[in-house]
Amino acid sequence: MTKFRLNRNSALLLLTVILNCSALFAQKPNCSQKLLAFEEGSKEQDFTEVYASFLELKKLCPEESVFIAAEKILDQRVTSASASDAKNQMIQKLVAVYDEHDKVFPNNKNGNRISKALLLFDNKQGSSGEIFTFLDQAFKTDNASFTSPNLLNIYANLVVAQYNSEEKKLSVDQLLEKLDQIQEKTQSESKKVESLKDNLELKAQTESLSAEDKSLLQNAKTTLREFGLVSGNLNGNLNKIVDCEKLVAFYEKGFEKNAENVLWLERASERLNAKKCNTDLYVKVTEKWNALSPTAKSAYDLAIIARKNRDKEKTIEYFMQSASLQKDADKKSDLFYLIATTYGNTDKPKAREFAKKAIQAKPSSGKSYIFLAQLYANSSNDCGKDDFDKRAVYWLAATTAKQAGVVEPALKKSADQLMDDFNKKAPSKKEISQAKRKAGEQISYDCWLGESVSIPKL
Repeated sequence: MTKFRLNRNSALLLLTVILNCSALFAQKPNCSQKLLAFEEGSKEQDFTEVYASFLELKKLCPEESVFIAAEKILDQRVTSASASDAKNQMIQKLVAVYDEHDKVFPNNKNGNRISKALLLFDNKQGSSGEIFTFLDQAFKTDNASFTSPNLLNIYANLVVAQYNSEEKKLSVDQLLEKLDQIQEKTQSESKKVESLKDNLELKAQTESLSAEDKSLLQNAKTTLREFGLVSGNLNGNLNKIVDCEKLVAFYEKGFEKNAENVLWLERASERLNAKKCNTDLYVKVTEKWNALSPTAKSAYDLAIIARKNRDKEKTIEYFMQSASLQKDADKKSDLFYLIATTYGNTDKPKAREFAKKAIQAKPSSGKSYIFLAQLYANSSNDCGKDDFDKRAVYWLAATTAKQAGVVEPALKKSADQLMDDFNKKAPSKKEISQAKRKAGEQISYDCWLGESVSIPKL
């Protein structure tokens, strides 16, 4: 067997390498343990000591996890501190940590600009221009982090503040562009939450939701309301600042580029509508939106446009489309009611059909009962083999009117008044006797009414 032998020079070289490596490993700190010790030690230290510990740890272990841990700990200390000069110093040091984190790790996804902006905003530190700059940069570079309704609302208000500042730091076009981008982000995030809510509500129809799912559903509903407030705030600001001429010019300029962008079309339509800019552009945008991705809202808006143009056929068509897309039972009922009233006395069978659908969708729809009662009363000459039967329709109208007050107590007074008026037009006790009819006798109508009425005991 051949034995491996080292010569004197090779042995010395190998020994040197081993010693150097041993020294290197001995000097390299165990960063995981040191980070854990820092997090544990911070519970007992005051802010100054925590910050000093961070500075020391950062030198030994210049890793991103060190910055993230320090930011979390320092933010908790700032939040729990009382308002004082000491708290202000904490805020400035935490801002410095955010800045250094971004400098050392420029591609991090920690959202430090947003955290820094909210830190200053919540603690009334820094100017609105400074905070706006942080959020404006973050919106461009870290748009995915803008998921909070509160954050989007703060950013929108700061955009408006920059436009309203004495220096007029933003032009009208820049203002509209930025608010439009914020609204698009609001739409996008809102639709994600709405999808979650719809899926959970669909799941609840076939099985019991877990406690976690119930919490998710409640949070989704709350968040959707908050996104609605953000959109309302955006539109409210626009209404104060921009007139129809400027708004139409802005959306006219972007129409061709965004003709297939559903979110843009939806946004443009709703803003023009909110400002009451009932122009050809509003109609064109809304029709395009409804053609690409119809919603209950887009179809409803087109129905209102058609109604203003006295186009009854289109009005009914779009109300029908809106009802088919509407998931909320109360809103669906209102749409059926609008269809019923659009048909009105010109097509009583259809009017009756949709009034009944409105009641089926929402049994407490008192206005639908009142509409039916008036429809019946207006039909006293349409049905019945003689004058007595024709006037007996008023009893049907009266009982229907009374039902409106039963299902919707707020309408009871007007419903009872209507019932009394109809009863006065129906046959009297004397007329019942003269016609040789009896209380309790049923009168059936084979015409479009498709109803029967019982002669009351007077």
